[in-house]
Amino acid sequence: MKFLFLYPTTDTFSLERGEKSFLYAPPLGPLYLASILMENGHEVKVLDTRGEENAGDKIRRALNSVDAVGITIPTFALDNSERIVKIVKEMQPDMPVIAGGPHPTLYPHASMTEMNIDMLCLGEGENSILDMVAILEGRKNAEEGRGVYYRKNGEVKKGREPEVIKNIDAIPFPAHELVERYDYGYSYGFKLFEGKTTAILTSRGCPRKCTFCSRRLLSMGSYRIRSAENVVDEIEMLYERGYKNIILADDNFMSNLKRVNKIMDMILDRGIDITMFVNGARVDSADEATYKKMWKAGVRMISFGLESGNQEILDFYRKEIILEQIRKAVQLSHKTGFFTIGNFIIGAPVEREEHIRKTIDFACSLPLDMAEFFILRYMPGSQLWEEAVADGKISEDEYMVESDSERGLGNFTREELLHWKNLAYKRFYLRPSYVAGEVFKFLSRMDIRLLNAGFSLLKILLYRTEKDEEVWKSVEQH
Repeated sequence: MKFLFLYPTTDTFSLERGEKSFLYAPPLGPLYLASILMENGHEVKVLDTRGEENAGDKIRRALNSVDAVGITIPTFALDNSERIVKIVKEMQPDMPVIAGGPHPTLYPHASMTEMNIDMLCLGEGENSILDMVAILEGRKNAEEGRGVYYRKNGEVKKGREPEVIKNIDAIPFPAHELVERYDYGYSYGFKLFEGKTTAILTSRGCPRKCTFCSRRLLSMGSYRIRSAENVVDEIEMLYERGYKNIILADDNFMSNLKRVNKIMDMILDRGIDITMFVNGARVDSADEATYKKMWKAGVRMISFGLESGNQEILDFYRKEIILEQIRKAVQLSHKTGFFTIGNFIIGAPVEREEHIRKTIDFACSLPLDMAEFFILRYMPGSQLWEEAVADGKISEDEYMVESDSERGLGNFTREELLHWKNLAYKRFYLRPSYVAGEVFKFLSRMDIRLLNAGFSLLKILLYRTEKDEEVWKSVEQH
């Protein structure tokens, strides 16, 4: 069969716009599935609509040469996902549309009833995709599909339970070649690194149980890691294909320091000259010797989930870290030379004004190159979501819900939290010490990207709350 896999742009952009978005990383989910399909004799084309001008027209033209369409659906791109399905069905009413990704996994029945898709799979689709192909080809009954939802006589039905892939070394590498025409590696409008950029996953899930996180449901409650050899084999393959930069897209890349050290040793031993960005790291894994080795192997950026400047809030989220660990980890990252990013959340149910002020002050006291401030979102599958549903504050059929005192979710209205979020960005990025520090880095490293980053952040981050509001209004309409 011939497949067209589509990845939607966020709902703040139109599919018919005459410009493309700046792309951070490729959609690894459909690339993993594409690799399995290609190994089994099928043909796959991937359209990352974020990187396409007039994506709607590109989709319409591509439909003439395929047998089925697959779409990955994140909740923040739900409107555009529905538009894509509508385009497909208007052009080819009998074209099978299969779906996967976070939204169908969290809301399978709603996805089937509210969107004109024919089948979807839960969680990781590597086991499900060949079952779905066999169903489409008439070689298997739909009720036998692992992790599959389907329609029968107008009703939504569920097949067999999904199976967890325990040995993820056995999964073929993603088909990176299918998206090589796109220019990944941008953040807030500037290129993080020069040259070809892609991403890899060295693990599935996360071993921790933070109360705000839904990763447990998305990864079917299982944390699995790839062997160091398997990871470095993929990195070496990408290096030989001309890639210069790799985003390590794990939720928690640093969970096993022995494996991290082995990966870095093997990169050095094989002479792989590549730049890496650790997308997710915990502060309790900070280790000076490991950081030095990571720098030597090519790691240049690291992003921490810090969440709060209050021990009470960290304990509420079950982060299992203390403030001193945060400070030491960020200082060590800064000392090593990494571009260091800290991510914070405001709006916990127990959070008061003094907590938010303390978090902002704490962020400003750390040697961070970049800080992100998020309003707490209640995610299906998380402990906070389940508690709010049990208390009648959230309906089971709602999508992601932001903290809002008018719903009994915390002590601040959404408008108040948006105010605090905007204030946090201004306090952090408009400090004279921060501006002077970034200029000093530019002068010492002569890297124009640092100045570009600063200007982009000042232009975008200080006013991004308006875009956030647009996205969440779109989500709430469903």
